Amino acid sequence: MNSPHSQDVIFHTLAAQPVARVRHTVAVVQLQHSLADGLTALWRYLLEHDVQPDGPPYVRYHSFDELETDIEIGVPTQTPALHDRQISTGHLPAGPAIGTWHPGAHDRLADAYGRLQTWTDASTYEPHGGAWEIYTWIDLTQQPDPSNWPAPSTWHTQLIQPLVTRQERLPTPA
Repeated sequence: MNSPHSQDVIFHTLAAQPVARVRHTVAVVQLQHSLADGLTALWRYLLEHDVQPDGPPYVRYHSFDELETDIEIGVPTQTPALHDRQISTGHLPAGPAIGTWHPGAHDRLADAYGRLQTWTDASTYEPHGGAWEIYTWIDLTQQPDPSNWPAPSTWHTQLIQPLVTRQERLPTPA
């Protein structure tokens, strides 16, 4: 993966990554609250089940419109984790993907998504499933506390977009 100081779009071939996650549909106006709740639930789960994170948490948007979003808040784990009443387990997908970095606060995160879109528009690949944002400034070995996070101007968020070649896409039923 490229440096957090680079805004280049880089092609990767990802291995499947075990994760623990919370997924639900939430009103966009409740997104920040949902993120805080999800991170806290994941932190408790890791602590209670003695599961070690294998990297910083991520947020994956399976759908997003003006009113609501289908959001997955997760954390990579070193080994497959156990299902819990609130936490499910699974994998981030293996295969081709592109990634880029976004420095700073998320008010201009659309710029990074635009770079990913520009890359796919000029390639033989297209997005395959939701992209995810990796929040490198959050450490789930400690209780999440947004008041202790560094200033947003220092954040480095990595975006990953899984891909499929255009000819691999399944036809849509009539």
